[in-house]
Amino acid sequence: MTTKTCMAAMLGVIFFGNIIWAQGGTNALPEILVTASPITQGESVGKDGGNVSVVGRDQIERLDAKELPSALRQVPGVTISRYNPLGSYGGESGGSVYIRGQGAGRPGSEIKIYSDGAPRESGVWSHPIMDMVPVDFAGAISVFKGPQPQAYPGTFGAVNIDTLRRLKPGYETELNLGYGTYDTISSSLSHGGKVEWFDYYVGASHKESDGHRSHGDASLDNQFLRLGADLSDKDHLSYIFQRTDNWSRDPGRIDSITPDLNKFSTETMTHVLRLDDAYDLFQGFSLFYYDYGKIRWAKDNLSGAGTPAGSSNTDWDNYGFRSSYDMPLDKLTLTGSLHVDSAGGESRNITTSGSVPFSFEDRFTTISPYLGARYALDVSDVTITPSVGARYYDNSEFDSETAPCVALLVERKGVQVFASHARGVNYPGVYVKGVSASTMSQLEAEIIDNTEVGVHWDLSRLIAFQASVFHYEGDNRLQYTQNGILNVGEIEADGTEAVMHLNPFDDLALFAGFTFLHPDGDMTPRMPDLSASAGVSYKITKYIKIDLDAEYVDDQYAYNGRSGSPSAQDLEKVDSYLVANSKLSLDLALFSRLNGELYVAAENITDEEYEFLSGYPMPGTTYSSGMRLKF
Repeated sequence: MTTKTCMAAMLGVIFFGNIIWAQGGTNALPEILVTASPITQGESVGKDGGNVSVVGRDQIERLDAKELPSALRQVPGVTISRYNPLGSYGGESGGSVYIRGQGAGRPGSEIKIYSDGAPRESGVWSHPIMDMVPVDFAGAISVFKGPQPQAYPGTFGAVNIDTLRRLKPGYETELNLGYGTYDTISSSLSHGGKVEWFDYYVGASHKESDGHRSHGDASLDNQFLRLGADLSDKDHLSYIFQRTDNWSRDPGRIDSITPDLNKFSTETMTHVLRLDDAYDLFQGFSLFYYDYGKIRWAKDNLSGAGTPAGSSNTDWDNYGFRSSYDMPLDKLTLTGSLHVDSAGGESRNITTSGSVPFSFEDRFTTISPYLGARYALDVSDVTITPSVGARYYDNSEFDSETAPCVALLVERKGVQVFASHARGVNYPGVYVKGVSASTMSQLEAEIIDNTEVGVHWDLSRLIAFQASVFHYEGDNRLQYTQNGILNVGEIEADGTEAVMHLNPFDDLALFAGFTFLHPDGDMTPRMPDLSASAGVSYKITKYIKIDLDAEYVDDQYAYNGRSGSPSAQDLEKVDSYLVANSKLSLDLALFSRLNGELYVAAENITDEEYEFLSGYPMPGTTYSSGMRLKF
C-alpha cells in the first residue's frame, strides 16, 4: 500500500514599540495584496482569551518544511529537538516540539497534537510522535499556547493540523519533487475537487534521506483521503483518512560507537467523521475518530545498558467523540462541548531469543464536558467581552478534576487588550500500568494554572503586532522516584512574548518575534532564556522571490522532564545556536504556461555548529532543489 513518487546570512532585527491606546482610532488603510509573511500566517486572540499562532500553507512552502518540527521551529514560543535532518526517532529528543517549555516529559506529554480536531498520539505512551502527523497535506497548522480547556482538554498546550479541503467548485492538482544533500528525496502528489455538493481530496507523499551521519537514515510515507458533502448550505460532512508508514534510525552519540539496531518504526491509520454546522442559532462541530497505530522499536539494549538486544513493540487503538458548539443569543454567547476519549493498547518487550521480559495492556477513558459563556458589551466605540467557563473531567482510573477558565477582551478599532486565566489538566496514561503499577493507585492528574495579559494590534494588512506576559504554576507533576512514578514535581515560570508582521510594500513582508522564559528552577528542561526568530520574503522581480529566515535559541538543558532533579548522567546542556536559511524561487510563468516554481533552498547557510541534544550534532550547510507544479 506504500506509495513512492519518484522524482549571506540573514539576521532579523527584533523590535517592538509601545502600543498607545489612542492609536486604535487610526483610520484603516485601503486593502492591499501583499506578499505572505515568511514564518507565521498570523497571531490572534480568541474571544475566550486563547493565544494562537497559525502557520499557513504559504509558510510551510516558504520554509521548505518537510516535517512538523521544521514547520514550527521558528514560531515564537516553540522550540524543537531532533537527531537527524529527516525523521523522528523515538518521539522525544529524537524528534519533538515544545511549547513555552512544555512537552519534555516522557512517557506521557504535557502537550498534544491533533489532526482536524482528532488527537494523534500513541494510546499507550500518551505522547505524540512527529512522524505520525505529516504536513504534506496541511492547509494550516495552529499552535495553541498555554492550557485552553475551552477548546483542547487534557493538555497544557496544543497543535492542530487542518488538512486540505476544496471549498470552491473546480479542481486542483499539486506535484512536488525535490532532491538535496545526503540523497534526500522529497515528493508528494495531491488532487482535489468540488462538484456541486460533493468535494474530495486525495494525496500521497514519500520522503527519504541517508542522513548526515552513519545510521542516521529515514523513510517517511503518507497517504491522505478526504471525502465531503454539503448536506445543506449550513452543514458539511467530511470523512478523513490518513495512513503513515515511517522509520528512522539513531546514529548514536558522536563520541560513541555507531548503533547496530536502534531503529524506530511506526505505522498508523486514522479515520475521522466530522460534521461542521454554521446556523444562526448555533455554530460548531461534532466528530468521531478512530486511530490505530503500532511501534516497532529495534534496540541494541532492550531495557538499558547491559541488557540484551530486542524489540519494544506497541499496538494501540484510540477512539472517541468530540463536539463543541456556540449558541449566540444577541450579545450573549453560550458554549457547550463534550469530549469522550478512550486510549489503550498493549506493549511488550521481546528479546532476540524470543523471551518476553516485560508486557502490559490496559485502556483509560476520559469524559470531559464543558460549559461557558461570554457577553459582548458595547460602550461607545469600545467592545468589552468577559467570558467564563469550566471543563469537568471524569476519568476511568483517576480522581475527577475541574478546569476553570476566565478571560476579558477589550477591543477598539483594531486594538485588542486581553487578560486570561486557565487551568490545564493532564492525566497519566496507560503507561503507568506497565512502568509503575505499584504507584498507580496513588496517582493524580497533573495540573497547571496559566495567567496571561497582552495586546494585539492590526493596522489593515500593513502591520500587525502582538505582545503578552504570562505566568504559570504547575503541581502534581509526574516524576520518577526510587519508589516509582509519583506526583512530586512542581514548576513555575514567567514569560514574555512579542511578534510583529510588517508589509511596507506589496512585494515585501517581514517578521520578527521572541520569547523570554524564566523558570523557577535553574535547569528546567527545554526552557531557554531567549528564543527568537525573524524572516523576510521579498519578490525581487515579477518572477523571482527570495525567502530568508533565522532562528536563535539560547542555552538550555535537555533531559526527561519526568526525572525531576536529574542525576549527572541525565543532565545535558545544549549550547545556544543561530541558524539561518534561504530559499530562492523562480516562477515557471517566465518561460512557460505552467503554474508553479523551481526553487533552490539552503539550510544553515552560515555553517553553524549546533545540536538539539548534546552529542548529536546537526549538519552544516545543506542544499535542496526542486519543482512545485499546480494545475
